[in-house]
Amino acid sequence: MKWQKRLMSLVLAGCMSVSVLATAAMAADVPAQDGQGTTVETAVDCAAGAHAWDAGKVTVEPTETTTGIKVYTCKICGETKTVRLPKLTTKPVSEIFTDVPAASWYVPYVQYVYSYGLMDGTSATTFAPKSPLTRAMVAQILYAQAYKPEVTGESVFSDVTNSDSWYYDAVIWASQNKVVAGYPDGTFQPKGNVTREELAMMLYAREGKPKVSDWSLKAFADADKVQGWAKDAIVWAN
Repeated sequence: MKWQKRLMSLVLAGCMSVSVLATAAMAADVPAQDGQGTTVETAVDCAAGAHAWDAGKVTVEPTETTTGIKVYTCKICGETKTVRLPKLTTKPVSEIFTDVPAASWYVPYVQYVYSYGLMDGTSATTFAPKSPLTRAMVAQILYAQAYKPEVTGESVFSDVTNSDSWYYDAVIWASQNKVVAGYPDGTFQPKGNVTREELAMMLYAREGKPKVSDWSLKAFADADKVQGWAKDAIVWAN
């Protein structure tokens, strides 16, 4: 079911992260409202040109009362920059969103992604837990997981051209870091619902596409329907 897909997706996006996440972004159909990290130290330009920052490492995890710290290292010259991560949000989501009843089974998962800034609401008072995830939303979640690093350059997709779109930077970041790919016609289809194969591939790519040793998909009755490009990702996710 579509609403189950959305909840499964947000749980996977959180649980498969390689580090503890912190408040950073928005992943619904409205722009992010807050959570931008504050750069407190930036290295000088490297001799070869603009810095090529790595994925960064959290050296101090944020809490409900204190900010955190994440350090990025230039892959060209080795210089670093330090970003201050905002405090975690602790207010119960059932008190924020009118469509997330306190007794709902998915409350802990919504609380997780909201507290750590992976997802926000579709409005100030709604979360839309039964709505499907779009490709843009997943890109934004993973961009938030990376603490929304600064992006440069332009979109390579013909349907992601408005720099004011809430997902614009996220899609550029995801594309440049080979987390997402578009379609043969040059589009990204940001408003298209993400499929299970696509979600698995995005998460797999986010982790650097580690080598998989077990190619078996026999656990799935519909294994013969898994497309070739997604097989490694499905095996890895399983």
